Amino acid sequence: MTAGLLLLAAGTVPFAAGLVIITYLLPSPTGTSAGLATTLALVVGSLLPWVSYQRLALFGNGYLRSSVAQKWEEVGISAPAATFVGFSPGEELRVWEGETDQDVGYLELADGVLIYHGDSFSWSLRRENIGSIEPMDEPGAPQRIVVHWHKPGQSGRAFTLASREANTLRGAQQATRALYDALGQWYAAGSSAGVIPTLGSPPTTLAGSIPVEKLPTGACLSILSVVVITVLMAWYTAQQFIGRGFYYHAVLWAALIVVTAMIFISYFLSYLQAAEVRTSQPNMT
Repeated sequence: MTAGLLLLAAGTVPFAAGLVIITYLLPSPTGTSAGLATTLALVVGSLLPWVSYQRLALFGNGYLRSSVAQKWEEVGISAPAATFVGFSPGEELRVWEGETDQDVGYLELADGVLIYHGDSFSWSLRRENIGSIEPMDEPGAPQRIVVHWHKPGQSGRAFTLASREANTLRGAQQATRALYDALGQWYAAGSSAGVIPTLGSPPTTLAGSIPVEKLPTGACLSILSVVVITVLMAWYTAQQFIGRGFYYHAVLWAALIVVTAMIFISYFLSYLQAAEVRTSQPNMT
């Protein structure tokens, strides 16, 4: 919620500030200075949400990292060489209540075995049970690693990983590429594991998630409704100022309305996805 409010502020404050400046702080709301202030507000308002999202997408990552580490240290498990990662079953990008990770935890590349201690579960996986380790090939998708694995006599399975050894999206992408290289070297080494922890296999159930590209039920109609309302509001508001000769006010008010609607649509879609996941889960009572 905090990250959402900060992102909303990043998208709207530049335009609101521009309106305050040209209305109350400049001698003329239609002069050259007002034009420069409007241009600056448009530039900052266009760039600031993207920059903020890069830094806010992993908001709270540091707390999660220390929380999971403390949880396992309390039971005598410490892996200083492990990497903090996000884990998700399946080989496609999925959404788990608004997140692309089902769980977060520490991944250790031990001698011939992967060992994972997470917030919700733990698992271990021998190298000989891994078929391949590949980068996720989805243009525009967050950087992730696909691990294909199997059990003897059973069909192949998969899960994806993303390094969370960073506090920004760009840093996380770089860290995930570094983890992919480390996994490749570990896999190529081919060491055989001795005695390993009896932690079970990686979870495979996809219950509680939906593919990220799947639009929730009713999303198209909802988005269309919001777009129509936004266009009408922006047009009507701008016309009020244009009719009085306040063109810069018209531009800033229209931009403020459009950006607010875009951020609202993004979070509304996340809400619909989470709601669809909850309603699709079987009732266990």
